Amino acid sequence: MEHQIIFPTNLFLIEDFYNSDITEMKKYISDLWVSRDYDDRWQTKSADLHNQKEFKEFAELVISTSKDILNELKYDVEDVVITDMWATVLKSGENHPAHTHSNNFLSGVYYLHSDQGASIMFRDPRPAADVILPKIKETIIANASLLSYTSKQNRAIIFPSWLPHYVKP
Repeated sequence: MEHQIIFPTNLFLIEDFYNSDITEMKKYISDLWVSRDYDDRWQTKSADLHNQKEFKEFAELVISTSKDILNELKYDVEDVVITDMWATVLKSGENHPAHTHSNNFLSGVYYLHSDQGASIMFRDPRPAADVILPKIKETIIANASLLSYTSKQNRAIIFPSWLPHYVKP
C-alpha cells in the first residue's frame, strides 16, 4: 500500500526566532497600551508596527524568514511585503475570537512576551473532516481536528493566512 499525504497545511514553528534586544519593541507597545482608551482585548489601533523604527530589524527578519518558507514550499516569489503588523495584549480570562487573514498568503504570531498562560489554537479548515470519525486511540497531528501551541516568549509560528485560529480565555 502506498501512503500519500494530500493537501497538507504547512505550519512553521520557530523557537528563539529573534535574537536581538527586544527592549525597544516592548517599550513601544507598553507605551501604547498604557495610553489606551479601553481595557479589554487590546490591540494597537494601527497595524503598521513593521514601519516603526523599533521594529525595523524584526520586520526584516520576518521578510527573510517568509522568503525562506516560500522557497522551502517551492514557490517562485521574488518580493515579499508585510501588509500589516500589530500587537495584541490579552489579560487573564480574555480571548481572541476565531478568524483568518484575508488578502494574504502567510500569517504569523510572535510572542514578544508571554506568561505561557495562553495558547493559539488552529482548527482543521476542511468543512467535512469531522463529519464521521472513528474512536481515536492516540491523538497525533494526522488525526487531530484542533491543535494548540502554547504562547512562549521568542516563539514564532507562521501559517497559511486562510487557517482559522484563535486564543481561548
